[in-house]
Amino acid sequence: MSTTLNSIAIDVVGQYGEAAKHLVQAYRTGTERAVTGLGGRYEKLLESRSLPLVTDSVKAGIIGAEQRLSGLVVDTVGRVSDGAGNAVDRVSSRAIEGMQAFGEKTAWANDLMVVNALRTINLPAAKLSLEIATQINKATRSLSERIAGVPAAPAPKAKSAAKRVRRTARKAA
Repeated sequence: MSTTLNSIAIDVVGQYGEAAKHLVQAYRTGTERAVTGLGGRYEKLLESRSLPLVTDSVKAGIIGAEQRLSGLVVDTVGRVSDGAGNAVDRVSSRAIEGMQAFGEKTAWANDLMVVNALRTINLPAAKLSLEIATQINKATRSLSERIAGVPAAPAPKAKSAAKRVRRTARKAA
C-alpha cells in the first residue's frame, strides 16, 4: 500500500477509473441481456398467438424488424461503451501523469518540516479516501459481474440466533 500522499492520490484516481470502467461494462452487458431477453419473449409471444390478419410471413417480417432494431441498439450501445471506456482511460491517465509530474517538480520540498507536518496530518484522510475508492471499485466490479451473470462466491452460512441461544444455555448449565 502506498504511503506518500502523491502515490495515494494516484491510486485513488486508478481505483475510480477502474470503477467507471466496471459501470460502463455493466451498462453494456445489461443492455445486451435486456434486449436479447425482450426479443426472445417478443418472438415467443408472436409465435404462440394466432392473431387475425397476421399471417406467418407477416410475423416473420415483424420478428425480423425487431431483430434488426435490437441489433442496432446493441451495436450503438457497444460503440457508446467503447467511447466511454476510452474517455475514462484518457482522463485517468492524464490525471495520473499530471500528479506524477507534480510530484517530481515538488520533490525538493519533501524534507521541509512544514510539508512533513502537513503530510502527517493529511495522511489518514488520504488513506481513508483510498479505502473508500477501493470499496467503490469492488462494489462496481461485483455489480458488473452480477449483471454479466458470473456467479458470486457463496456467502458463509450464518448460524441461526436460536442455535446460538441453545448452545449458550447448554454451556451455562
